[in-house]
Amino acid sequence: MKDNQTRDRSSPEFSGAYAEIPKKLKAYYDALQEEAIPDKFLDLLEKLDRAEQAANKADAVKELE
Repeated sequence: MKDNQTRDRSSPEFSGAYAEIPKKLKAYYDALQEEAIPDKFLDLLEKLDRAEQAANKADAVKELE
């Protein structure tokens, strides 16, 4: 198959069990999007934001000197 974008989804290649793979992947992806972000990750993101803000302030002060 030359081009993945031009495949005919009604071809035998996408029949049977193979036809279910895209549906199952989409359902799994949708379920992952619905999950809440763990508190540990949110805490890490907050710490990263504070560190970046502190670094930006330090850079701004150095530029003024």
